[in-house]
Amino acid sequence: MAGAEGRRTRQDLYLEISRDLTDDEVENIRSYIGGRKVLPAGTIQHATTQQIFNKLERKGVLKRGDLSFLAKLMESIDRMDYADAANETAKQEREALEERPAKENDSIEPISPGAQIKVPTLSAAGKQRREKIHEKKPYSVSRSNTTQTAGSAEDLEDLIKQNYPLLTKRLQVSDLFPHLIQKGLLQIHEKEDINSKTTGQGKAEALLDLLSRQGKCTGDEFVEILRLGNHEHVVGQLK
Repeated sequence: MAGAEGRRTRQDLYLEISRDLTDDEVENIRSYIGGRKVLPAGTIQHATTQQIFNKLERKGVLKRGDLSFLAKLMESIDRMDYADAANETAKQEREALEERPAKENDSIEPISPGAQIKVPTLSAAGKQRREKIHEKKPYSVSRSNTTQTAGSAEDLEDLIKQNYPLLTKRLQVSDLFPHLIQKGLLQIHEKEDINSKTTGQGKAEALLDLLSRQGKCTGDEFVEILRLGNHEHVVGQLK
């Protein structure tokens, strides 16, 4: 794990925060977001922090190169280690975007694997605080975490239903196939079946229907695949 420690994307940061926070800290985050009506309280009542962060991305609160709201969230629960990490990650995202050559459709192309964001390791104080937290209460799968794991497939189905017209018109399924296959969410023969459709909209409908039926892909995974497949413009319009 040491080699991977220095090369993490914002999704890796989301996951680390989600695993590291105590139940009280997670509840304080939900109260902060719901109380300020950033997201409807009912939609985050049982969500993990990683799922909450992805919902904030969909709404445009956490933008590429701008994680200031995430930093404020971490400051509100006195987790300055992660507030600093969020600010540094956003800075490196901006630098990566500036270094990329200008080309057609560049605005919707995800950051290449070679430009993955390096999240700084925690400071000595941050590590000390984390050790204290884990001494008091080692990380385990909580009731709320298991509830969301079971409901994650339903989360994708809801996402597809709410955005079906947008997705069927804007998806370029050929850009998504490699990432779906790599993650084990699509088989070669299923890809061929989808490609047998004569129109782009027909192919998109076939893919969405397949993912809904399978129940293997979560809403968060689907959004990440959209980003990897040059569909940032679609992610920005999701409800």
